[in-house]
Amino acid sequence: MITEDVIKIYQKSIIQFEENLYPDLSGAVMPFSDVEKFEAPQYIYNGDEEIPFNERHPEYQQILKEEFLNK
Repeated sequence: MITEDVIKIYQKSIIQFEENLYPDLSGAVMPFSDVEKFEAPQYIYNGDEEIPFNERHPEYQQILKEEFLNK
């Protein structure tokens, strides 16, 4: 026959399992009001503006030079 102590141990185990089964996700949620606080990346060209080659991002310049000068 199961004693009361054994029942209490099982109950504690079940309670601990239930508490750990549903983690606290409150830190992972971001309110919509905080979304606007992020800054847009600096070097994104959407095609609407004319940027001279010398004023473009150095990485972009390097890619184009390697693509067209090495062939």
